[in-house]
Amino acid sequence: MKKILLTISALSAALFSTAANADVGVSGSANAVFVDAGGNSEGQIGGAVSFALSTVTDAGVSITASAALSNDTDAAGATSAASGLTSLTFGFANGSLTVADDVANPDGIGLVGELVTHADTNQPSHTNDVTLGYDDGSGVKATTSIGDMTLTAVYTYDGTHSNDIDGGSSTGAGVSLSMPVGAGSFTVGTVRTDAASVGNTDTGAALTMPMANGTVSIGAIQVKGDTTANEGDAYSVAYKTTLSGASVSLGYTTYSAAGNNSTRTEAVVSSSLGGGASIFAEYSNLTGAGVAAASQTTSESVFAIGTSVSF
Repeated sequence: MKKILLTISALSAALFSTAANADVGVSGSANAVFVDAGGNSEGQIGGAVSFALSTVTDAGVSITASAALSNDTDAAGATSAASGLTSLTFGFANGSLTVADDVANPDGIGLVGELVTHADTNQPSHTNDVTLGYDDGSGVKATTSIGDMTLTAVYTYDGTHSNDIDGGSSTGAGVSLSMPVGAGSFTVGTVRTDAASVGNTDTGAALTMPMANGTVSIGAIQVKGDTTANEGDAYSVAYKTTLSGASVSLGYTTYSAAGNNSTRTEAVVSSSLGGGASIFAEYSNLTGAGVAAASQTTSESVFAIGTSVSF
């Protein structure tokens, strides 16, 4: 990341009554990936230039924001967009408060075995995925520390990201708690979402511990509510290690919803080339009664290989 210091005397005087220095960090990333789903191949080329902005008030409150110029990193074709500057985070001595157009709900915590970014392209639809109808939206997030634990509370008042505070078509509220457990960590959380009188609750937990020259993670989630197709349980496990300098991750997840079962097996291998560049390969297989039949353009097994560069 390259740092650029900007002295913004007029703006800081208007906002904070005395001059201050705003800190602007600039970073970039790009990738080129080949993805194959049973012979249906595509390229995914994308990246972003990201701007991180921060300042500190006279009272010691940090304020941060971000912006980006990007092209989708895991989709084919040009999807260029400008994003950001729709979130402000206020940092205090014992926590932070974020007001944003895109706040993530604490759902899917136990899905530790879902690892890939690119190799889930052109897979058949997952009809019994244990999930909520939406997992983010316009809202607020508060985080605080309690001893060595971190407590996070989230409220989304508009799941369509339209910032309609009193008339959003969907709302959500949730809480999560993270804490160290020996040499590992444990996270538990729950969230309730409501959209057009349809309510669902996601409750999950994940435990990560060191094991056999790596780390193993186990997790589980349960979704209950009005959407029968997604109401059920999922259990997930992942193992991450290093072999000959390469990072290796293996994941396995089982889903049971609406009387159907399905499984997802995934693997990711990456190796650094130095200078912020790396090469990687991903594999994903999704199968079971809860997975739609493959077609000429979809496959249960998908493979991806590519390079990623950070600037």
